[in-house]
Amino acid sequence: MYRGLLLVLSLVLGAPATAGAETVAQTLRQFGLLGTWADDCSQPAASNNFHTVYRALPNGNVERTYYNAPGKIYNQYVLSRVNRVSADQVFYSQKGGAGRIDVVLIVADNRYHVLSSQNQNGIVYVRDGRFTEHAGDGKSAGLESPWQTKCHD
Repeated sequence: MYRGLLLVLSLVLGAPATAGAETVAQTLRQFGLLGTWADDCSQPAASNNFHTVYRALPNGNVERTYYNAPGKIYNQYVLSRVNRVSADQVFYSQKGGAGRIDVVLIVADNRYHVLSSQNQNGIVYVRDGRFTEHAGDGKSAGLESPWQTKCHD
């Protein structure tokens, strides 16, 4: 599976930034990704219940913000490159405080899950849907990355 993922990433990285003349925001809107997501939408943002907000920017890019407490930003990135991998998978490249991170998500039934996440130096945070030893505090290594559900904004 890892080789397959590398092949998908190499194809995606070599492909045009978006299909046709779509902006990042248009592509992610089609995937239903814009808006607020959480492990549990009925609970406030917390260290065990991150809220993720994908917000379209006026230039057509998307801002992705993680909250780990109400109103407290954990990290924030701008997505400026996106590609559809398949009908239920999307690749995006995000840039922010930690540099560039390439992400592949699976989006299904109003939920999403990170399949892979790797920085510009090749450090892998998520592989095959599971955290690696480089993710967070290292204690989550081997655990499945959480599925987040779309909240009603």
